[in-house]
Amino acid sequence: MTKSIDAFHLKLIAIVAMLLNHIGNGFDFMSFSPPLFWLTEFIGKLTFPIMAYLLVEGFHYTRNRWKYGLRLAFFSLVSVVPFHIYFENNWQFEVTDLFNNVLFTLLMGLCMMAVCELTDNRFLHVLIVLFFMLTTSLSDWNLFGILIIYWNYRIKDPRKRVVLPIVYVILLLGLMMIPAVGMMSESEIFDNLFYLTTMTGLFLTIPLLLRYNGQRGYSPKWVKYGYYLFYPVHLLMLYLIRSVLF
Repeated sequence: MTKSIDAFHLKLIAIVAMLLNHIGNGFDFMSFSPPLFWLTEFIGKLTFPIMAYLLVEGFHYTRNRWKYGLRLAFFSLVSVVPFHIYFENNWQFEVTDLFNNVLFTLLMGLCMMAVCELTDNRFLHVLIVLFFMLTTSLSDWNLFGILIIYWNYRIKDPRKRVVLPIVYVILLLGLMMIPAVGMMSESEIFDNLFYLTTMTGLFLTIPLLLRYNGQRGYSPKWVKYGYYLFYPVHLLMLYLIRSVLF
């Protein structure tokens, strides 16, 4: 397989997939076109595995992990208000909203890897992962985000590192849903199956990441910071567009 995709290409794909997902969600596509909403959710599942993969790459190869973490922390805080007003559609904030967005999940993933570096003890790794799953329980991608990051970090085989985190998450979701089916109404079963089928969009990342050549590609400073700045800016712009139209 030709490895023709660099980090710049992956970032572009992640950003476009995120934008489509957030348009479908924030403009309530489900109310007028469930198939179109499903498609935006399905495509949107490309974003986080790519972000997680690049986060682990950055953790291993960055020259300064402190600066990397501070950059994530800064943009996570900047994103708190745009994320809340767009998805909650109100200005009533609580303390827990400080941890609401995916950049916080990535920040906690970075911290988790830094702590895991201190020990090779598998039991301690389990405790560390559980702790950081707790810290992200209220943020975007919550528990599953931390697991995807950890498996990307822990699995060393290049192909398995791409494939197994996706397989594990889908299996875990299915196993979590099966025991609860008997207690669900028909509409709840439909909603959960709808969600589970959109999660299969995670598999779209596999051929992309297998083609990753390990190179940064086009990487001036505006790309380096614009990758993170896009997150709060596009949420704010979508909120303003929705406010004008509706």
